[in-house]
Amino acid sequence: MNDQLKDLLLLCKHLFSTNHSLRFFPPHFWVRNPVKPILSEAYRRNKTTAVIVFDVQTYKHQIEQFGRVYVEQFEKDIRHHFKKAVCEIVEDKEILFLQQYWGDDIVLCLSIDKEQNAISQIEYYIDEIKKNINTHFFAYNEEDQDSFLTGYMVMDSQSDSPFHSFLSAYQKALVMAKKGLGGKYNLMVHEIKDIIKRENITLYSQPILDIDVMEVSAWEVLTRGPEGTIYENPLQLFTMARQTNMLYPLELLVVKKALRQMRGQETLFINVTPMTIAHEHFVEDVNAILEEYPEIDPSRIVFEITERESIDRYPHILNTVEGLRQREIRIALDDTGAGYASLNSISFLHPDIIKVDRSLIENINGNKLKESMLQGLLHIAKEANALVVAEGIETAEEASVIKRNGVHMVQGFFYARPRLIPTPSL
Repeated sequence: MNDQLKDLLLLCKHLFSTNHSLRFFPPHFWVRNPVKPILSEAYRRNKTTAVIVFDVQTYKHQIEQFGRVYVEQFEKDIRHHFKKAVCEIVEDKEILFLQQYWGDDIVLCLSIDKEQNAISQIEYYIDEIKKNINTHFFAYNEEDQDSFLTGYMVMDSQSDSPFHSFLSAYQKALVMAKKGLGGKYNLMVHEIKDIIKRENITLYSQPILDIDVMEVSAWEVLTRGPEGTIYENPLQLFTMARQTNMLYPLELLVVKKALRQMRGQETLFINVTPMTIAHEHFVEDVNAILEEYPEIDPSRIVFEITERESIDRYPHILNTVEGLRQREIRIALDDTGAGYASLNSISFLHPDIIKVDRSLIENINGNKLKESMLQGLLHIAKEANALVVAEGIETAEEASVIKRNGVHMVQGFFYARPRLIPTPSL
């Protein structure tokens, strides 16, 4: 069979294949672009869509040493191994497509549930895929880090054109991977630094209510970036801050601005990543902020540590937690029931407050297994002398189940939506 006939048969196969079957390295041709309907469907499902770029560093060296023919086979082999690794590591429902652009860039597009912590999930997948490819394809040791450069970006969920949003996210992720490409990376660093310097963030708060008396007992602080920019979306803001090594000063700014605006009038739940709370200067920096506002009672501060990122990566985190507790600052374990090792994290951190994730609360009124899991967490909390907050309650039926099981505090759209700080008590 000649090459022209092969190409024609391949074209026909692609034209009549389903979009789902073309997820892995779909063909580049103008007659049909399977990526567009795949992205449109993901947007309709209201998922968090993210783009990961793997910049394979060995390509140019292979071309220089062995020539183009060898590299074409190398390219086929690495595609095969990438597909195998991605299918082993990532849940099938989360894979939108795996694509290759302009030679050495391999792009993985993911669809992640809104309830999940997208950043932590993406970084976990990146680490596992790199380990797999390094070990099984390049036969690298763990200390070898030169096979990939990676970058990732969350797509704009409000875009009218999902495909254009993908291309924009891809370009930013590529800049992150190649660090400094055309000066764009440095521009992103400058923009994040400028946001921090000007304190150009807006804080919202959502009430947390005592379920027995239905009165506000605390507020969770939520962050938005500069209005009208790509950083307005908090997921975009914190994603880019993390990749430009500016996450710590940004999260510290949130702490400082939240305490300044609330002036100690209410108990505040402030989100911090394990990376930030394990920082060697975090206790020192928090103490410096409190010195600026002597009227603030430290016991009104609760730092929420997301449970979706493994705290095992930060062995010094207990030192920080102990330092905070000496100031009577409390610790909450966020996202319990949806992340890494929930029970292990509770026994490791001994949190003062356990926040039950929305994924366990959703439709709990029609799911006896979920209710049993909630009862188990309540029993564990009692043994740990911790309070329990059920977050993400959206219906009266969910609220009824939560109340009858004796949860201490509740939060969610059923009670109130976030509002600008400063916020008077409801």
